[in-house]
Amino acid sequence: MKRPLRIVLLLLILTGCRDEPISILTEPILSMEFVNIKKGSFLMGDHENLKESEILHEVSLTNDYWLGRTEVTQSQWEKIMGNKELHPEKPSPFRNVNPDFPIVGVSYFDVELFMTRLNDMSTEFQFRLPTEAEWEYACRAGTKTPFAFGSMLDDSIANYNAKTKSKYSKKGNFLGSPAPVGSYPPNQWGLFDMHGNVWEWVSDWYAPFTSNKVTNPTGPNAGQEKVIRGGSWYFGADNAKSSSRKTHAPDLWGFSIGFRLICEKKN
Repeated sequence: MKRPLRIVLLLLILTGCRDEPISILTEPILSMEFVNIKKGSFLMGDHENLKESEILHEVSLTNDYWLGRTEVTQSQWEKIMGNKELHPEKPSPFRNVNPDFPIVGVSYFDVELFMTRLNDMSTEFQFRLPTEAEWEYACRAGTKTPFAFGSMLDDSIANYNAKTKSKYSKKGNFLGSPAPVGSYPPNQWGLFDMHGNVWEWVSDWYAPFTSNKVTNPTGPNAGQEKVIRGGSWYFGADNAKSSSRKTHAPDLWGFSIGFRLICEKKN
């Protein structure tokens, strides 16, 4: 039986970035929760100007959107796709370990198939991947620091490889696997695991940033590699920065790559 749609308001103690209630939407098929991200402008890219591919530029997002509060879980994936291993030649080492782990070992094309099936089942909502700009805007949550939590990361606030030397973290623990979604504190806008846990597919084809001001960017119309964001449990803090962007072929997958979705009303 489908659960009824519910939208609730949660009050979060903020650090000055957004002094208003956080709206949470729960869709009825998989009970995925989505946070309402208010439209706005921000400086996208590396504020330390360390990488040319992450050149700082102004981005305006002119529409509010609902972004997944967490990454899509193994349990949510299986309700749509079943428990069959999609890639037995290189299977996920975490399959059937914990239903609340984020799903990993899925290619961009696998995610597209998941969204197609979910959209066919849903009568009220449709789902898509966030654009790279939507992802970074939400990850930053109004901040200009390397992380939404400040200039440094530690293993109490994110799941990343804290044994890897980095100017952005002190030496700490290496969990060696994903963590159940929501295991670490949310950012100021109520989103979990934007730094670390698993890389997240976004919708854009890769291209270096422009220094020009852009509005609602979606990336090139075509390309060879898609973008993944957020770092993962396997990589150090450098990869988990708000600005960090990596490329990945859309037909390939990895043991630390997953995704989160955007939810929209159907017309």
